[in-house]
Amino acid sequence: MTWRGTENDNFYIGREEERAVLGVVDEVRRDGTSRAVLLYGPGGVGKTRLVRELADRGHDGVVWMAPIDVDDSEYWLLTNLEHDIAVKLDPGHDFFEPYFHQAASFEDVTRQRIGLETIKGHLERLNETFVECYRAFVAASGTTVVITLDTVEAVRGMSSFLVKLTQWMKELPSTAFVLSGRPVRDDPLQVQLGGVHRPLETTVLELGGFTGAEVEAYFDAGPLRGSLTAAERDRLAELTEGHPLWLALAVAYLVHQDPPREMTEEGEINAKRRDLFRRRLITPFRDTGFWPEAIKRLAVVRHSVNQTIWQQLMSDRDLPADAESWPHAWEQLLARPWVRPRANQRYVTLHDALAEELAQRLIPLEDRDETWRTALWQHAVTAYSALHQEKSAEQQHTLDTLPVIMAALPSTGDEALRELAQLPADKRELDQIRTAELHYRLLLSFEDGTDRFVALHREAQQDNDLLFEELICHELERFLPHARFTAPLDDVLGVVVRRFQRWLADEAPVRYLEMTLIIASFLTHNEQPAAAMELMQDVPLQGAGPEMRYRLANERGNACMRIPNRIAEAKGFFQEAQRQAQQLPLPAQARRVAQANKELGFFYRNIGQWQDADNAYSQARDTLASVLGPGSTDEAREEMASIQTNWAYLKALRGLYVEARNLVESAVQVRKRLGNRINVGISLSVCGEVHRYERNFLEAWQDYREAETIFQEHGSWAWLGQIYQEQAICLLQAHQAGVDLVEDPLERARSLIERSLEICRDRAIRGYPSALNRAGRIFGVTDVDKGLDYLKQSIVAANRIADGWFLSANIIEYVELAYQAWNQTEDQAYRDDLDALTGDVAEAIERYRFIDLRGRWELMCGHLAATDALADDDPEGLDQAVLHYGKGFTLLADRRVGSHGAAAISTEFVRFQRVYDKLPHDVKIEWYTVLRRMWTAENEQRQYTSLLARLEQLY
Repeated sequence: MTWRGTENDNFYIGREEERAVLGVVDEVRRDGTSRAVLLYGPGGVGKTRLVRELADRGHDGVVWMAPIDVDDSEYWLLTNLEHDIAVKLDPGHDFFEPYFHQAASFEDVTRQRIGLETIKGHLERLNETFVECYRAFVAASGTTVVITLDTVEAVRGMSSFLVKLTQWMKELPSTAFVLSGRPVRDDPLQVQLGGVHRPLETTVLELGGFTGAEVEAYFDAGPLRGSLTAAERDRLAELTEGHPLWLALAVAYLVHQDPPREMTEEGEINAKRRDLFRRRLITPFRDTGFWPEAIKRLAVVRHSVNQTIWQQLMSDRDLPADAESWPHAWEQLLARPWVRPRANQRYVTLHDALAEELAQRLIPLEDRDETWRTALWQHAVTAYSALHQEKSAEQQHTLDTLPVIMAALPSTGDEALRELAQLPADKRELDQIRTAELHYRLLLSFEDGTDRFVALHREAQQDNDLLFEELICHELERFLPHARFTAPLDDVLGVVVRRFQRWLADEAPVRYLEMTLIIASFLTHNEQPAAAMELMQDVPLQGAGPEMRYRLANERGNACMRIPNRIAEAKGFFQEAQRQAQQLPLPAQARRVAQANKELGFFYRNIGQWQDADNAYSQARDTLASVLGPGSTDEAREEMASIQTNWAYLKALRGLYVEARNLVESAVQVRKRLGNRINVGISLSVCGEVHRYERNFLEAWQDYREAETIFQEHGSWAWLGQIYQEQAICLLQAHQAGVDLVEDPLERARSLIERSLEICRDRAIRGYPSALNRAGRIFGVTDVDKGLDYLKQSIVAANRIADGWFLSANIIEYVELAYQAWNQTEDQAYRDDLDALTGDVAEAIERYRFIDLRGRWELMCGHLAATDALADDDPEGLDQAVLHYGKGFTLLADRRVGSHGAAAISTEFVRFQRVYDKLPHDVKIEWYTVLRRMWTAENEQRQYTSLLARLEQLY
C-alpha cells in the first residue's frame, strides 16, 4: 500500500475559541491595556493551526505579528523578535530610529574582539531602547499589536528566559499576547504573568476536541466528504471523541480501507470499543514503506529533529516515489497532521498520542529484542554529535571574524545586527543539540550516560553557563525516581525511563545519590528548595562514604534555610555535615569542615546570633588557613574568598568597617585572579554594602555598578535583583544625606526597586523580603500608604522563607512608618495598625536576638507612652515613657546594625526632641535627670558618651 495525498490535505476548521481570542484583542483596542491569552490544550487538538490561522486572517485596525515558536533558540534573547517587530511596525524608522541607530553602532566595542557574554550585555541594553521606542510608537499611532508565542511548554523550565520574557511583555503597552501550549499544573508562565507587581491580565482558554458542528465541517472539507452516511459520521465522531489528531488518522485509514466493524456494528461505544478502533487505525504503520517507517522512527527518536538529523535517521532508505529530493520529503513530513512542526518548521516531533499508541501496540511486536530501537538511538547519538561538531566549527569561524562584523555595523545596519545577535542564540541551539545527545546516551547506557551528565554539568559550572546547566539538569531530572514531573509517557522512552529508575535504586545507589545531589543543588540555588528536599527524601545511602554524606547533609541544610518554617532543621543538618567532614583525610577534611562552619555562620547570622556567627566564620577561616599557602588549589582559595565575603558582611552589620573592608577587598582580588566573574560580582556587592553602611555612598555606588555590569554580562537575574535593590536604597540614603549620585535619584530609586521586586519574587525569593522592605522605605518618603502596603507584604514574605533578619526589620519599619503617619495626620487607623503588630514584635524579639529590633521597639514604646500620657495627663505614663527611652537608646548606643544602630541615633533624637519639647518644664527636668543617671551608670560611662553628648542638646 502506498500512502500519498490524504496526510497532506491541509484545511482549517473554524473553532469557537477564536471569538474569545478576538474579544481580548478588542478589549486591548478599546483601553490600550495589554492583556494575555493562554490557549492551552493537549497535543494534537489544533492550537498551532488556530493561532496561525488568526494571524493569516488578520483583524481590522490591528497589526498581527506572525506566530513565533519560542522553542526556536533564535528568539531566546528576544533581540531577533524585537528586530522583526520593529521592522514591521516602523519600516520608515520614524519611531524606532534610536533602536536601529543603537543596533547599528556599538561604537564602544567596534573593532574589538569581544566574547559572547559581552555581546549579550549590549543586547540587553538594546532591549531597553526597544521598549522605549515601542511605547512612543503606540502612543503616537494608536496602534494595537498582537504578538503570538507558540509552543510555550518548551521554555517553562528555562527560568531565566521566562523571567526576561514576562518582564518584557509587561513593558509593552497596547499589546495582546496570545500564548499557546500544553497545560501543566502550577503553570510557571501564568505565575510569572500574574503576581502583585504589574500583573498582566490573563485569560486562559482550554482547547479540546471538535464540537459537533466542527466535526461536521471537518467531514465536509476533507477527502471523505459525501462518502459517509450521517450515522457513520456520528459513530466516527464518537469513536474519536472529536479529537482532531484521531480524526485525521481515521480519515487517512478510511481513504484506503473499508470502515472497520467498530464503525458499522451496532452497540454502545465504550472504552473497550474505542481501544479496538485505535488499534485498527495504526495497522497501516505496519507497512515497510518509507513513510510508515519514517513515522515509526519518530516514535522512537522522541527528541525534536531537524531536517539534517531526520535525513541521517532515514539514510538507509531511498527517497519515496512522491518526493523529488530530501528537502521535498521534509516538506511532506511537515504536512502530516500527526507530525508536530516546531520552531518555525526547523524541528519536528511526533505527536505524543500517536507515539504512545505505536509504542504499546506496534513497536513491541516488531522489535521484541529492542535491537532496532537501540540502533536508532546509537544513530541519533552519532547524528547529534556530528551536528554539534559542525555547528561549533561554524560558530568558531564567526567568532574569529567578529572584528570584521563589528567594524561593518555602521554601514551594513540591520543585517549585521542580525548576524551579531545570532551568536548567543546559536550557542543555545548548540546546547539543545548536546542535551539531545545526552538524552540518547542515557537511553543506550545508564552508566555511560550519567558519566556524560556529570562531565557536562562540571563544564557548565566552570563556564558559568546557567542556561546549559538548566537544560541538562531538567533533562536528567525527569529520569529520576522522585522526579517532580508527571509520570513518563507510555511510549518507548517511558519503558526505558522506568528501567533506568530501577537501575539507580537497586544497582547503583551511589550514582543515584550523586545525581540527586547535583540536581538538588541546582534546584536550591534556583529558588526551588522544596523541590530539592523532595528529591533528597529517602535517597539511598548504602555504599556512600563521608564525602557523599557530607554533601547530602549540607544540601539538606541549605534547602531548609530557604523553606518556610523549616529553618530550625538546618542547624542539625549543618552539624551532621561537620561530623561527616571530620572523617575525611587532609586536606579535604579542612576544606569541608571550613565549609560546614561557613554554613553554620550563615544560619546563626540569619537568626540574630551574631557572636555565634562570628565564631563560626572565624573557625572556618582558621581551619582552611591551616592548609593554605603557596601552591594551594584554586578551589581552596575560592573557598577562602567565599568565607571572607560572608564574614565581611557580618562585620559590616556589627559596625566593624575596617575589618569588613579588609576581608571583602581581599576576596575581590583573589576572585579576580581566579577569573570567576560571577563571584567577583558577589564580593563587589558585599563591598558596596560595607561602604553604604559606613555611609561612603559614592564608593558604594561604584561597587554596585561594577557588580551590575558583571551580572548583566552573565544574565544572572537572581543577583541583578539583589544589586538593583542595593542601588535603590543607596540612592535614597545618599539623597537624604545630601549626596545625589544620579539625576533625580528618588525617581531612579523607585524604578530600580520595582525591577528588583519583580526579579526577586520570580527568580530570587530570598531577596524578596529585603526588596519589599526597601520599596516600603523608598515609596514611603512620598506616599505613606504605598510604603505601608509594601512593608506589610514584606512581613508576609519574610515569614514565608523564615528570614529572621528581615522579618524583624520589616516589622519595625512598618511600626515606625505607621507611627509617623499617625503623628502627622492623627488618623486613628494608622495607630490601630501599629497596635495590631505589638504581638508580632514581641514574638520576633523573643524568637530572634537582633539588638536593633529591641532598641527601636523600646524607643517606639517611649513615643507611644509619652503621646498617650500627654493626651490623658497621666504622670505615671510619662514615668514609663522615659524608661523606655533610656533603655532604647542604651541598646543602640555605640552599636551599629547595618545602616541603623548608632548611625541612627541622630535621627532618633530628632523624634525624641519633638516629644520632649511638649513636656511640662518640671517633667523635662525629671526626664533629663533620669536619662543622665541611666547613661552614667557605674563602669559604663564610656559606653554611653555619645548619648550624654546628645542629652546636652535638649536645652
